[in-house]
Amino acid sequence: MKKVLIGLGIGCGVFILAGIGLMLAGGIWAKNKLGGSFEAVQAMQEQEQELAALNASNPFTPPPEGQVLPLDEQRLLAYLSVREAAMPAFKDFEVKSKEFEAKHNGDGAEEPGFNAAMDAAGLFMGLMADVRKAYIAGLKAQGMSPAEFQSITTTVYASMVADSTDQLRAMAAQGKTMMATQLAEVDKRLASDSLSDAERAQLEESRTQLQETLDSIEQGSADEEPGLSEASKKAAAANVELLKKHKDRVELMANVAFDGFVLGGAGAEGQSAGLED
Repeated sequence: MKKVLIGLGIGCGVFILAGIGLMLAGGIWAKNKLGGSFEAVQAMQEQEQELAALNASNPFTPPPEGQVLPLDEQRLLAYLSVREAAMPAFKDFEVKSKEFEAKHNGDGAEEPGFNAAMDAAGLFMGLMADVRKAYIAGLKAQGMSPAEFQSITTTVYASMVADSTDQLRAMAAQGKTMMATQLAEVDKRLASDSLSDAERAQLEESRTQLQETLDSIEQGSADEEPGLSEASKKAAAANVELLKKHKDRVELMANVAFDGFVLGGAGAEGQSAGLED
């Protein structure tokens, strides 16, 4: 029955796409049976428009390639507030997903039944819409675009890795371990013979993105970064000190699964800032 839960973690978008396909194939019958799922799909489409509008109304220019984004304390605090506002909805997603798995895990079926798959699609799409709703509400409250949010995300993780103190090195190691775990989970799913071509393509894309992020962070953990300008070195050092000042909140916000959930879509162009070279 775990095949029903292919949407958990880094591959959540894959299951949602599969669920949408099921409902489209079911036509009017599926719409009448699972109206809430269609409402979730519509909500997610509207959310993409909201994210694009936030980029337009809160313009953000990431640093040039190879340069480090200097973190402004007020924007960092606003960023952490966005994460804290959206995290309860994401935790609810995790809890309800595990409850669903526990409920169906004992049915002994090799393949998920149609009703179970449809139920899972409806549940996960609804929960995903809830997470994105909370994320967007947080962005609006802080006057932040998704491009700025994602640029700060990569800068924070890169700064955590770059710090030379044992404490933040442990945080960086934890982050890399979490990503390595996600990578192993994706590989496990890719080994399944039951994946459709679309599911496999989406998982392979997720794996590529995750591996590239992990490689970038490992590269950034080198003692010396000769490619950085003096201004970027100063910015990186200042970023580390700022993160130390807000260490408790930063540690609480570190959640790679959540980042995979909100990464992509409108605003993804800002995600690579601060990780080059």
